[in-house]
Amino acid sequence: MREAPPPPPSEPPIRDELEELRDELRQKALPGERLIDTHRRLVGESLERRWRADLLEQIAECLPINIFAKDSEHRYVLANRNVSKLAGRESSELIGKTDFDLGPERAARVIRASDERVLAKGGMLVEELELESDAGEKRQVLVGKTLVRSGQSDEQVLIGFSIDITENKRVERELRDKIALIEQQRAVIRALSTPIIEVWDRVLTVPMLGALDGARAGVVMEDLLADVSRRGARFAILDLTGVEAMDTDTAAHLFRLVQAIRLLGAEGIITGVPPSGAQAMVALGVDLKGITTLASLREGLSYCMRRMRARAA
Repeated sequence: MREAPPPPPSEPPIRDELEELRDELRQKALPGERLIDTHRRLVGESLERRWRADLLEQIAECLPINIFAKDSEHRYVLANRNVSKLAGRESSELIGKTDFDLGPERAARVIRASDERVLAKGGMLVEELELESDAGEKRQVLVGKTLVRSGQSDEQVLIGFSIDITENKRVERELRDKIALIEQQRAVIRALSTPIIEVWDRVLTVPMLGALDGARAGVVMEDLLADVSRRGARFAILDLTGVEAMDTDTAAHLFRLVQAIRLLGAEGIITGVPPSGAQAMVALGVDLKGITTLASLREGLSYCMRRMRARAA
C-alpha cells in the first residue's frame, strides 16, 4: 500500500501578520504623533502667555496710576492711558518721544535727573519729585523705577510708575498745621487752668480748679518743679480750694510733688484740701508730719511770710 505524502508546511496565521503590520505602522507614525503633541503643547503655552499678557495690559490700563517704560535713550516704548492723559496725547503719539518732547522743560529736567539716578545705581528707586509747569504750578509726584532686560533684544529698559500725591501732601500739611495749633491751644489752656503765680518774692502758688486727676497732677508737677528751679523759690503753695474731686492716685502725685520740691531746696505747702482729698490722703496711710497742710490760701501765705521774717531775723 502506498503511503500518503507529508502535509505542506502551514502558513503563518493571518493574525500574526496583522500584528506585525500594525507594529510597523505604529513605528512609522510615532514621529508624527510626537510632532502633533509638541504642537499642541506649544499652542497651549502660547495661549496661556497671551492670556497673561492681556491680563497685565488690562491691569495697566485700569489702575489709576501712570505706568511707562523707556529705552536707554529715554524714549518711551510703552505708556498706559493715564500717561497719555497727562501728556494730552494718544498713547501711540508718545512712543519714541522723550519727556523734553512732551512736557514743560522744568519738569522734564527733574524727570531726566531721576532716570539718570536709576541708570547709575540700578536697583529699585522710589522717591518724591516736585514737577513745575511753565505757568509755575507745582505738583508732587511719587515715582518708582527699576531696570529690566528685554527678552527679545536683551536691551536695558527702564520701567516705572508714578502717582500724583499733590492733594495728599496738601491734606498732610493742613493736618500738621492743625496739630501744631491744637498743641499751642493745649499749652495755653494748661497754663490758664494751672497758673503758677509768684505772689511774693520767691513764693509761688498754684491755684487749682475743677477735677484733679493723675494726668493733670503730673503736668502740674512738671511745670511747678521747672519754675521752682528757675526762680529759686523758697516756698510753693498748692491750693486745692477750687478742686471738685480727687482720688488716691492724685493724692499720691501731690505727696511726690511736695517731696520733689523739698529736694530742690524749697518747701511745699498744701492748702484748701477738699473733703474727697482728705479721704484720699487718709486712705493712702501716708505720714503727714513732714507735710504742711493749711485750711486756706490766706493761711498759707501768712505761714510763708512768718517763716521768711523768722529767717531774716
